[in-house]
Amino acid sequence: MIFKIFPILFFISTAVAFDKDLKTINDRVPLEFNLLFESMKIQIQSDADKIRFVGLFKELNENLGLLEKEHILFLMKSEVIKNVLEYKHEKVRSFDVTTFLISRIEEDFSKKQILLTPFSQWIWRSIIAELKHREKMGLISSRSFNPGTFQGATKVEAKRLARYLTYLLPWIDKMNSLSAAEFNSLTKKVSWVILTRLNQRSLLFKRFASTATTDAKIVIFNIPGKLLEFRPDEIKRIQGQEMPETLKEQSEKEKSTASKQIQNITPDDLSPLSDEVSKELDQKAP
Repeated sequence: MIFKIFPILFFISTAVAFDKDLKTINDRVPLEFNLLFESMKIQIQSDADKIRFVGLFKELNENLGLLEKEHILFLMKSEVIKNVLEYKHEKVRSFDVTTFLISRIEEDFSKKQILLTPFSQWIWRSIIAELKHREKMGLISSRSFNPGTFQGATKVEAKRLARYLTYLLPWIDKMNSLSAAEFNSLTKKVSWVILTRLNQRSLLFKRFASTATTDAKIVIFNIPGKLLEFRPDEIKRIQGQEMPETLKEQSEKEKSTASKQIQNITPDDLSPLSDEVSKELDQKAP
């Protein structure tokens, strides 16, 4: 399955995060989410984004704090993976999927990796690892990949790869065409989507998945008090000055969507926590 845990060479930056004490404080955060978290701390600059970031994690503490450890890990991991794979890219080019494509991606990564954030590196490494795994299976060769040329059990795997490529090729296009800085900017946008949707889904779990909760509430993210000391008038002033109109409109849409989801959801609509994300993706049609 794509996005297994692989050794990571962490991005080293001289940039100072907006607060070093804003961090995860226990083992209830999976690797890929922690990389997203640390990358956003590096990238976030404006006061408006800082307020939005801190506010999301304050709510996540409230919504996730009573869930069982395995449910927190599953929820975070699945939201990261699904929202990365399903992100809607613009102007996607097509590629021949061959061993030459893998070599070209690996070579490009070796040139860009020192400038990529930890989360950007994770996406690159995960996609390369997925392609190389399929190469070892004999599905990717020097010829352009075509699932129709395989037979028997191998054809089943070829069709599965074809479904994965629906999600991987848009990212491969961006890996090929964007600079490291541009790719980091893209993954930052994706990270905001992930955090927003994770927060929406965590609220649903809090309200409806009572069997997945514990009696003892834990804190997942340490948020320094000074980051919570903004007065309402300061927040309003900063948001009015720095948040683009499109972002305000998007925020209202997200709130409306979350409200509708909460009104219409039932316990049966919650994804079974024992399911693997790969099973969910395998069922999707290209």
